[in-house]
Amino acid sequence: MSQLYDLSEISQQNGKGGKPCWLIIKGNVYDVTKFIDDHPGGGELLLEYGGKDATKAFNKAGHSSDAEKDLKQYKIGEVNPTGSAAPIQTQPKSNANASSPTSTDLPAASPMEAKKSSGFCCC
Repeated sequence: MSQLYDLSEISQQNGKGGKPCWLIIKGNVYDVTKFIDDHPGGGELLLEYGGKDATKAFNKAGHSSDAEKDLKQYKIGEVNPTGSAAPIQTQPKSNANASSPTSTDLPAASPMEAKKSSGFCCC
């Protein structure tokens, strides 16, 4: 069985401040630290995705079958599917309206509840 890593642990390995550079590609975790200087597209591309899921970027780049085979040597494990860590947030939530919930925070009303509360129902 392969080593399992939580997203919180992977996100810490972003290649900054002397840390290793780990990437997630197709659910697998790769330590590409030693490959940064040799990457044909430049090491900046790997560092851009350090600690993140690079699956879409990897697929979009159109890597050769040789590149996919070479990638295997950098595999250190897999993303823990039942990890206790929450997914990496892509957009911070604002606390400006923390006391008053927005419409997206409220459960959707049934057509009958909508009719009672607003006096109008389109159904």
